[in-house]
This record gives sequence, C-alpha cells and structure tokens, in this order.
Amino acid sequence: MVLKLRIRIERSDGKYSVVYEAIANSGFSGKKPEILVPLKLIESFKLRELQEPTPASKISGSGTVIPLIRYIDSAKIYVIEEDRVKGPITADVLIAPKAKYILLNDKLLGMLEIVIIDPADGLWCFRDEIGKRVRKGVGY
Repeated sequence: MVLKLRIRIERSDGKYSVVYEAIANSGFSGKKPEILVPLKLIESFKLRELQEPTPASKISGSGTVIPLIRYIDSAKIYVIEEDRVKGPITADVLIAPKAKYILLNDKLLGMLEIVIIDPADGLWCFRDEIGKRVRKGVGY
C-alpha cells in the first residue's frame, strides 16, 4: 500500500483550485517543494497563463530518465484533514504526461510537516503531533 493524503492544489494566483488524493511515500525527492501531476489532471489550471514551462527530468527507481514539464512556483499546496488544514506551501508543478498518480516530493512533505509512521498501513501525523496522535491516510 501507499500513503495517500487529501490535498488541495491551488494555482499560485488563486484562480483555480482542486482537491485530490496524492501519494506521499513514493521516493520522489528534490531540492525544493515539487508536486508531480498527470497532464490530464492539471490541464484545467491553464498554467501557461502564468509562465512558459521549462523542460525537466527525474530518474525513476529503475534508473530510467523521465521527461517532465516544470512550472516554477506555480501552485500552492495544502494538506486537508477534518480537523485542520496545513499550508499553503508554494511548489513547482511537474507534469508527467504518462503519469497516473499525483506525487508529493520529500521537500514538500517536510514543509507540510508530514511525518510518515507506517506507509504500509497508511499511518502518519503532523510533526507537532508526534507521540500524541496517529492519523490514517485516505482509503484506510
């Protein structure tokens, strides 16, 4: 299993906003906050209205280079729970035309103060809840 979180993706100018489920424990790393999204999920955001994209790439776990499209600092990301919302964190949007899932990178998870307790069972908490509360991911 994977840990899925309910997130809100908002275009940096606030013009568009959607709520989705995103995978938190994918091994997706980076030096700055990034969210990887399938092209079909983000087309309605019209990110080209904000800026021209730049080419990017990531290396998959199998060593394959994955070509991506990057929109720098083009989204605000929130984690949504019944009792609280954490964010916004400004993030780059990486678009992977063949991707099926939304992925949150390690830097974004850290800035959202997400602590993964047990990814197989979907257990996690916010940093200020360590030892006080355990949350369950979406679908558990």
